[in-house]
Amino acid sequence: MIRDKRPPGHTQFSGTFAALLYVIFGVVDMACSLMAFHLGFHELNPLLAWLARSGLFVPAKVAMTVGIGILIAVLYSNRVARVAAWSGILAMTMVTAYHLVGLSAAA
Repeated sequence: MIRDKRPPGHTQFSGTFAALLYVIFGVVDMACSLMAFHLGFHELNPLLAWLARSGLFVPAKVAMTVGIGILIAVLYSNRVARVAAWSGILAMTMVTAYHLVGLSAAA
């Protein structure tokens, strides 16, 4: 029998939860970006800026967000993938906060 080394009350999140969280932040990021574009701001990511100029921002953003979400869900059982997933979620959290602060200052 294998002993569970986690402390009592420790919560372990599933890959589905982490993937869903990433996708939610990705959708919020896309919505905030579109609002910022409407207010005259420009995309700072060079690849996404090019896609925005080409009219492909939304399809590319959706495809990347869903693709990364699927990778998180599938690879989450791997310890390294979990660290990468939570690092990505943290980055998306910071990007969302940046958007919200910037949009509230612009309003």
